[in-house]
Amino acid sequence: MPARIDELPSDVLDRWLAPLVDDPAGAVAFLAEVTGRVARRRGGGHVLVLGGGPVADALAGEDYAVTVAHLEHGLPTGLRFDAVYAGADALARLRGQRDQLRAVRRLAGLLRPGGALVVQGRQPDPARWASDAWVREVDCVRQTVLLAGAEMPLRYVWPTELDLMAELAELALDSRWGGWCGEPVECGGPVVSVYRS
Repeated sequence: MPARIDELPSDVLDRWLAPLVDDPAGAVAFLAEVTGRVARRRGGGHVLVLGGGPVADALAGEDYAVTVAHLEHGLPTGLRFDAVYAGADALARLRGQRDQLRAVRRLAGLLRPGGALVVQGRQPDPARWASDAWVREVDCVRQTVLLAGAEMPLRYVWPTELDLMAELAELALDSRWGGWCGEPVECGGPVVSVYRS
């Protein structure tokens, strides 16, 4: 951990929020399992990856039909997916709970019957974040974290809150893990939630 804020890498958000992004092979194996249950075959399947990046590239390299989209710029129309992957900061970048709920509903509407919405993030730990050198401010009322060098805060989502958003979007929790290999969820650590249509 850097001693001073000015020693932080330029892309603080990726380093702070997304430790699982460093393992695209693990993400691909996980998403392949999830997608395979929908597509009823090993290999292939249609996956929407929010934001693109190494996970989208690795999936494409494994013969998956990958569509990349951004919540802020609109989602594809007329397509249905076996799985939708919302990486670590996809929901956190949205400013409020209503925006996050709308996004979950829109993503749920893109799933084939039995399809999976996979949401990656961090298990909230505001007390620990308040003393994190990369965090400038934590607002527990608004559920936001402002990282050093960032202009806009991230809105964190509690797992039970995400479960309710998914339920309102007619999705059900399938599983929740602390990593791609079935690790337990820990406070402040990575969390992967899988919801089924």
